[in-house]
Amino acid sequence: MTRILRSTTKKIQNSEDLSSKVTVSKKSKTIKRSDKKDIEAKNEDSRQNDVWNISSILSNIFTYTDHKDLVEFNTVCKRWNHLTNPIIHKTIKLIRSWDIIDQIYDKKLNYSALIDAELAECISNNAKHARLVNESRFNYKSDPRRAIEVFETFKFIHSLTIEFCNMSQDQFLGMISPLTQLQELSIRGLGIKKIKLRIENIKLIGNPELFIQTINSHNNLVYFYIQSQSSQALLEPFFKHYLTLLNFEYNNVELQTPQSLFVIFENNPQLISLKLSLECWNSKLVSHISSYLTSLEELNLSESNRYGNDYTDVNLKFSQPTKIKKLNLSWYKSGNYSLDSILQNCPDLAELSLNRYNNYHSTGSELFIKLSKSIKLKKLEIYCDGLGRGVFDSILLNCPHINQLNIRLPCEWKEVLKSIHEMCGNLERLDIFSPYRMNMQEFNSFYQEFYETEFFSSNPICKSTLTHLILSGFKVIDSKAEYFKNFEKLKSIKYLGQSKIDYNSFNQETEIDMDLWPGYKLISKDKNHSYDVELKRN
Repeated sequence: MTRILRSTTKKIQNSEDLSSKVTVSKKSKTIKRSDKKDIEAKNEDSRQNDVWNISSILSNIFTYTDHKDLVEFNTVCKRWNHLTNPIIHKTIKLIRSWDIIDQIYDKKLNYSALIDAELAECISNNAKHARLVNESRFNYKSDPRRAIEVFETFKFIHSLTIEFCNMSQDQFLGMISPLTQLQELSIRGLGIKKIKLRIENIKLIGNPELFIQTINSHNNLVYFYIQSQSSQALLEPFFKHYLTLLNFEYNNVELQTPQSLFVIFENNPQLISLKLSLECWNSKLVSHISSYLTSLEELNLSESNRYGNDYTDVNLKFSQPTKIKKLNLSWYKSGNYSLDSILQNCPDLAELSLNRYNNYHSTGSELFIKLSKSIKLKKLEIYCDGLGRGVFDSILLNCPHINQLNIRLPCEWKEVLKSIHEMCGNLERLDIFSPYRMNMQEFNSFYQEFYETEFFSSNPICKSTLTHLILSGFKVIDSKAEYFKNFEKLKSIKYLGQSKIDYNSFNQETEIDMDLWPGYKLISKDKNHSYDVELKRN
């Protein structure tokens, strides 16, 4: 019995020992597997860190590598391509070496055309890498538009050097303005020409001599504009011959006498553009313009009357033919004699703007113009409350090639619209402003009758040429595409200055019923208290 118990006890102990060994063995295997995974993970991290370290080392190596070798490394693999791209494209060379250029281009090609072609090629090949380009150097004589295009493309440049070249102020500003991330600008040997100076509403108070001396230190201006009622000291540089000055614009409603302007005109016959807005107009001033400024191509004369208490016509006379191509006359006091004298002496006129609307009396004198036949006049703007059909017909008859007409309809608007319908056979753009003086009842009748006129209901002579129609003072919600069906080439209809119902919750699209405009798409432009609408034909 005792033997049996001992034997059984031994078996049980052996069984427990075996079970214990098996459990230990399993735990050992589990621990080994877990350790193995941790080791593998650590090895992987180590390998990844090694890779990143290698990339960092490679980047440093590539930084000191020749450009030619970098280009070859760039094609080895995707990673090397990624590492070398920022280095290759950090600095951009806008034109290739002259050895390459000599092989590519015709020897007869002039320098400017060659540079222009190279810059265009550079933009085409490298625009996709524009974000990587940080540095550049510009020292070429090129077409200003192409030069500006270069820096509009590579607008992420941080460091730019401009050296040993000449350019206009407009080109320089056009090149710099797109570079919003520019940190360093180096300029050497740069000649800036065609410099402009604009001064508006400057009040010189106290002791302004230093300011005036600083401003007047210029000697290379091409364009000068001043709107000021202060001292005329800022005009002093032009009291003698100012070689580069071509454009002069002066606005001073408080000027009592034009004597200072006489001196400027006498000493600067090279002016090609003159714009004046004054109260002190007289025949001697216009006579000086005609006699001395014989190179003028653009003339803008605006008569200002702040208080509207002088309605006397001023007779102005041109004494000889001029070279004027663009003429803008804004005088409500100008007599017909003045207009005739000026217009008869502008045989090369291409653009004419006449504004004789008087804000201070209810009616204006009737306009008469003896305009000689002008085959060169292409653009006409006319805002005259005394415009009758006979005068308007005479203008259109003598200017058969007008392709752009901008008109404010007079009270006798139907007659004027009929003239456009019958006589403007080359019209491409027509701007119509609603009549200036109408009461509410008259306006309501006008809106109803406007689209019923024969200009819209029948076939106008310009039906095959008119492409753009702009209406100001008209309501787009009172209109529809059907009104314009006779204009075969019409591309765009604009309604300017549309009123908002609610400034805060306005929605242009919901107000305009586009079911009335099949074949058109709506483009609207918010202008704070109003909005403009363009209906563009698909």
